Amino acid sequence: MKKRKEEGDIVLTTIIKKFSFTMAAFILSGCTHMIMTDMDTYLQNQANFKGKQVVFVTDLKDLLKRYDMYHGKEVELTAPVSYFGDRKFWTWHLMLDDGDNKIRAYEREYRLYPDRYALYLLRVARSEKGNVTIRGKLEKNGIELNRLFYKNLAVNTNIKSNDIYYPRFNF
Repeated sequence: MKKRKEEGDIVLTTIIKKFSFTMAAFILSGCTHMIMTDMDTYLQNQANFKGKQVVFVTDLKDLLKRYDMYHGKEVELTAPVSYFGDRKFWTWHLMLDDGDNKIRAYEREYRLYPDRYALYLLRVARSEKGNVTIRGKLEKNGIELNRLFYKNLAVNTNIKSNDIYYPRFNF
């Protein structure tokens, strides 16, 4: 009986060591230093940002004015949303519009039916006439979304919930 208990302790100790090593490897591999900055600060001190994930915080006017500088980079901006849906573009998108400037933000994963949490966030913002903050990569078609923010709501647009979508039929 004593020998069997010792064998069980050895197996348990081995499992704990393997689990600890796996968790440490997982945690260390996922560590990235995300830094939020503006383009002017980045251009003055590019060496300081080397090897780090940089998110450029900007406004719509500056983004469109320096489109080539921001192209291919991750940006974050806050603006009113004038439209969200799937008309006149190959996938679901939203239009950020501050009156003088406009840009499309879209999500490849959504195609025709967006995530219900993203819809909820946008509907709440529209009903309160608030500005939505988006984060994504600036591409030639607009901004490919990664995140949506409004007040205390946040949606990771790269993950779509497993809800089954049933369109509403009016008979």
